[in-house]
Amino acid sequence: MEENNLQEQNKKLTKKQIKLIAIISGAIIIILLLLFGIRGGIKSGKANAKKNLYNLAKTYADRGEYDRALNKLDSYLEKHGDDEDIWNLWNEIIEKKKEAENAVGNSEVNSNYQPQNNFTIDVDTSDISNAVKDALEQTNRQAEDNRIAMENLLKIQENQQKLQEQQQRAEEQRKAEEKRAEELKRQKEEERKAEEAARAEQQRIAEEKRKAEEAEAIRKNAELKKKLDAVNEEIRKGKIALGTGEDDKALEHFDNALNIMPPDAGKVVIASKESEMAQALYDAAEKTDDKDKKKRLMKEAVEMAKKAVADNPKDATAHYILAQNALNNKDLNTALEEMKAAVNYDPYNYLYYYNLGKIQYTQKKYSEASSSFTTSCKLNDKFAPSRYNLGLTQKQLKNDSAALDAFRKTIDIDPRHEKAYLEEGKILTARGDYTGAIVAYEEVLKINNINVQAANLLAGVYYQKGNYDKAEECYKRALTMLDKDKDAAEMVMAKYNLSTVLFDHNKTADAEKYAREAYESKDALKSDISKADIIYNYALILDNMGKDERAISYYREALSKNSDHKKAKLNLGNKYLALDPPDTDTAINLFTQVYNKDNNNVEANNQLGNAYLMIQEYSNAIKYYQNALKLDSKNNAIRANLAKAYAQSGDYDYAKATYTELLKVDKENWDAYIELAKVCMQLDDNDNAEKYLIYVQEKKPGYRKNEVKELLDSLL
Repeated sequence: MEENNLQEQNKKLTKKQIKLIAIISGAIIIILLLLFGIRGGIKSGKANAKKNLYNLAKTYADRGEYDRALNKLDSYLEKHGDDEDIWNLWNEIIEKKKEAENAVGNSEVNSNYQPQNNFTIDVDTSDISNAVKDALEQTNRQAEDNRIAMENLLKIQENQQKLQEQQQRAEEQRKAEEKRAEELKRQKEEERKAEEAARAEQQRIAEEKRKAEEAEAIRKNAELKKKLDAVNEEIRKGKIALGTGEDDKALEHFDNALNIMPPDAGKVVIASKESEMAQALYDAAEKTDDKDKKKRLMKEAVEMAKKAVADNPKDATAHYILAQNALNNKDLNTALEEMKAAVNYDPYNYLYYYNLGKIQYTQKKYSEASSSFTTSCKLNDKFAPSRYNLGLTQKQLKNDSAALDAFRKTIDIDPRHEKAYLEEGKILTARGDYTGAIVAYEEVLKINNINVQAANLLAGVYYQKGNYDKAEECYKRALTMLDKDKDAAEMVMAKYNLSTVLFDHNKTADAEKYAREAYESKDALKSDISKADIIYNYALILDNMGKDERAISYYREALSKNSDHKKAKLNLGNKYLALDPPDTDTAINLFTQVYNKDNNNVEANNQLGNAYLMIQEYSNAIKYYQNALKLDSKNNAIRANLAKAYAQSGDYDYAKATYTELLKVDKENWDAYIELAKVCMQLDDNDNAEKYLIYVQEKKPGYRKNEVKELLDSLL
């Protein structure tokens, strides 16, 4: 019975009394927690960030601050989306939040309940309230401390991640440099093998020729055969000695061969033996990396070749060696004459024609070089270097179709010829075939993934296509391939190009970073014109960022490197016009300098119009606006400027006609409607003025609202 009475009394509690009991209960719990020392301490900077985050979020949730707890967890999960513990806590808090919202809803449903009897609890809550207040304040302080600790831990974690990324980039750069070195070594080895194979082929042909000549001579004289056999044996031993690096011994055998050479063998045979020894010495010189040894062997080869030419002026091999020696000494004229002699006396040797073409190309005799490379290709259609150089020569002759064909045939011969792919990509880019160019450059990077030129050219193509993300990726890839000390100039240009891409992609802060780095390293470039472009680019980005004083300073610096830099002059002139008060004289001077160099420059004409309009020299303003509009008839901004100049000069009929023409092609130019209305008012054409103003009010109610209203009111 007593229990039933208590239940009845509890039902009679008012809503306010129930809330009061809940508050007192919560306060008592908080006080007990504080008394028992359940406190979260701030962990040191080395504490586990995840654990702190977990505890902090749980504390917020326990206090009913669900959104705050979820925000903390969301930030963490953006970076660590696979953390199962945090996801479980996140789901738990979501459920608690839903339960709390449902509880609030239920309390609102029952809020109209009125108890039948009054039941009063008198509780002295003053001490408890103070305790609650202190507990809450301490809890808030603890939460703030936890928040600060968590922020510090996240900063430490972020710094550690940045350090790891820097270390990773350094390691990637080191590996890239090693790979580049290996690739260069591989390329050099392949080139050496190709040349060695070509020389071997040349020797085979020469050997066959010599054998034929010897066979004829030996047939006539058996005794001579024995003597020549002895000579050949000495030559053979000399070649073996060269192969084992015993140069002195080789020279001794070659001297023996000369000494026992039978005079009655005839000068042609004697010359063939001398050129054979000269060839062996030349080959040995080409193979060694020892500069002193190379010099000595080459000297001996040349002396032997001269002997051969003296005995037989038609010895092609000897002339070839003398040509190569002259080429090494940068004596192009002698090299050309000797190589022509080699070709003349051995017209079926593709290697001789190839080398003749290289000399002619170096002398910029492109038509002759094309003929030589073409002959080499006919004699040996599997020799890729001749075909590739033919492509380069055709490119110099502006025969791009023939050049492209040659490069593609080079690739057919050697599918890993990265230079041919690179040249193919350049021609396709010039033709606007960006898809084909991308394929070509990507083939280069498949063959050699640290080819900086290919990465830069590929980035340029993506930029032309408007694919800024890909262009940015490629330029950054190129930067990772470069050594800041060895490739300083290339590093500057890569950063410059990257900054232009980022700027056009509206990533201004990043663009400024790379533009500044390029500017700071600009002295790595030799050309002042190139330096001016780097400086101008930095000034342009600063100008766009609203850093006017610095922009003006760098525009001036760009002009100090290249006084004919049109864009720097035009932009600097614009800055002077924007000053308060404007420096129109300096601006006009800069614009006029550009105009005098190029009177068809649209921007120079338009800016001169702006400057003269500013100082109310309307005839000049109209003149330059008209010039600009003739050069760019579809430019509505210039047409609007011209109409404005007519209006300000009082030529209202021309102003009306120009504004009307403008609105035919730019039907939403609201400024033009309003200015045309003003012109109509000057011409006492109030009906049309009202029509234009009302049209603006209807189509663009908020545009220059007060001005439009005042103009309409003045028409009444």
